[in-house]
Amino acid sequence: MTTIPARVAWLTDALLAPASEDVAPAALVELHDDLVRDLQALGSELPDGERLQMDGFKVRTAHRYPDRCMSFDDTFVPSPRSSRRAVGVAAVNRCVRGHSPCPAGAVREVLAEGLEDASVARGTGAVRAPWWASWYAGLPGGGRAVVCAEAVTWATQLLTAVDWSQVPRPVIGGRDDWWPCPGGTPIVLKGRADVRSLVGRRAALLVVGTGRCQADWRVELGYPGLVAALGRDAQVAPCRVVGVWPQSGQVRVLPVDLVALRATATAVVAAVATWVDSRIEAERSAAAGVPGAVAVPVDGAVA
Repeated sequence: MTTIPARVAWLTDALLAPASEDVAPAALVELHDDLVRDLQALGSELPDGERLQMDGFKVRTAHRYPDRCMSFDDTFVPSPRSSRRAVGVAAVNRCVRGHSPCPAGAVREVLAEGLEDASVARGTGAVRAPWWASWYAGLPGGGRAVVCAEAVTWATQLLTAVDWSQVPRPVIGGRDDWWPCPGGTPIVLKGRADVRSLVGRRAALLVVGTGRCQADWRVELGYPGLVAALGRDAQVAPCRVVGVWPQSGQVRVLPVDLVALRATATAVVAAVATWVDSRIEAERSAAAGVPGAVAVPVDGAVA
């Protein structure tokens, strides 16, 4: 008989515990309408042609380092750090479904399949390769080894965090939640969870953080819960979001009730306002011929 570590058993129980409080549909609709009103007002201030796509990284950046918003370069550049989750999620899926015995083997299989898909896609276009595959194919041996190591670490941390035998029909990775603000407002919210599982009729979300848990962890965990609630047409909200920070051994559990959703929505509006102000200031500087700040490259990880 396999012995489950107490920490893993506790986290699994915390993820799958019965929901303590539901969010009334009418309250969720009211929250939705209030958020739409605030974001529409902010969206009207964006420079013409600008579109603001918010994700968890941008929300954290606006709260922790608002000065970085002015020098933010959102041009995506693949890297071992930015690809580790995509490869790691696929590897954990293989392990949980019984297709691979360990994270290291699963990551090697995922990377090999990515190379094959990239080759076929270049030749015929009949296969849609993962976004990282072509970039990975162009790396030298040393670069590929770094990608593999990063992905194995990430996959191992997630795979060993939960007792998967107790999680009913887990969705590992899966599609992100998207919520475009109605009324043609050029603001879109994107939420991401690493694991989803149903508790009754509501979803429980698991999010893997980087570095250490910070004081604003309720916003960090509340954000994917809020977008998930909005992205489901305001019918039902997740019951909780569990955050795991493997590098520091920290775990936090956020019940998703109306108080948490309201607090998160307020934080999101404040973050959007910071980004809108930075876009306006950047346009003014450009019009005045003031040299822009040196762009700060990012890979989605803010400690």
